[in-house]
Amino acid sequence: MQTLVGTQKGSIYHLEINRPKSLNSMSSQLFQDFKAAVDLINKADDVRVVVLTGRGNHFCAGLDLKEAPLMFQFHEDMDQARKSIRIYDLLKDWQLAMTSLSRIKVPVIVGIQGYCLGGGVDLITSADIRYCSEDAKFSIKEIDLAMAPDIGTLQRLGLQNANTSLFRELAYTGRVFSAQEALKLGLVSKIVKNENLNEEIFKLAELIATKSPVGCYTIKSIFTREQNLDQHLDVMARTNMAMLFTNDIPIAITSSMTKTKPEYPKL
Repeated sequence: MQTLVGTQKGSIYHLEINRPKSLNSMSSQLFQDFKAAVDLINKADDVRVVVLTGRGNHFCAGLDLKEAPLMFQFHEDMDQARKSIRIYDLLKDWQLAMTSLSRIKVPVIVGIQGYCLGGGVDLITSADIRYCSEDAKFSIKEIDLAMAPDIGTLQRLGLQNANTSLFRELAYTGRVFSAQEALKLGLVSKIVKNENLNEEIFKLAELIATKSPVGCYTIKSIFTREQNLDQHLDVMARTNMAMLFTNDIPIAITSSMTKTKPEYPKL
């Protein structure tokens, strides 16, 4: 795996996002590596808990915008329908990478420090338990790219009894929010001192690892049967296979890069 590092100590498997120079942003390789890591973990009968963290100062800054244009390149002869099909296939592949994390057969604990933006939020909603450091900053960032989150945040948090009013405010505005607001939203269950984050999540992992693996497996299998999640994700992919062709997206990206206010045409 090029973008992830996995190490096992006893019955705990530590999975680390390893793109610190890019703020652990999500590349196409990272999506593929997540699926490969999950396959590897699920084949190991001696793993009882998975801990997910990001190397460096930040957990994950979302989609790698430097690579994104390459992900959406099409042959010049493709018509709109064929481009839409390619977009749908790409989104389903990304959704599968995030969903596969939730389908790990043992509990997954994630520790979040620094930035957790856009796709980073999609990712952590697939974990069982989420702790963050006091300095953690979050954003459901996609609206600032003129799009809707399409690989899990809207669907999973919507099914996880999030604070609905706050959730919608954050999705519509894309504003950065603090660890305290993440706790209020229900995105994390505990805030710890920056220097104690790893200690706290591994202490929790060690406790869970002492419990019956059959019992934990059974609980996890029930928790991951979110009602109609697959259908909700598919609706999102089919919606964005058309919506991602809006001219609002290049306007938003240009505005972000030039630090100017975007001017969007009427609906």
